[in-house]
Amino acid sequence: MPESVETLLAHDKWDWDTQSHIKIVDQELCRKCESKPCLIVCPARVYTWEKDHIAVNYQACLELRACYVACHEFGNGAIQWNYPRGGKGVIFKLG
Repeated sequence: MPESVETLLAHDKWDWDTQSHIKIVDQELCRKCESKPCLIVCPARVYTWEKDHIAVNYQACLELRACYVACHEFGNGAIQWNYPRGGKGVIFKLG
């Protein structure tokens, strides 16, 4: 039986930055977004819907950038995504 996403993520480590590399440029765009693809495509569940806005837990980001692509292709383009500053972010178990 394959391991769950949570089990696989437990093998990785993070060196968290104090500055988020992910920003929502306009929460109004998120409120108007019908599909909210960022909530679906992120395996680390970085994005959650909180009453009237998208909350971002950037510390859990796996740096796949799928959220950015999905938001700009299928959503309203509200996510601004950059790589974390040098030496920060996810450290994968196998490099």
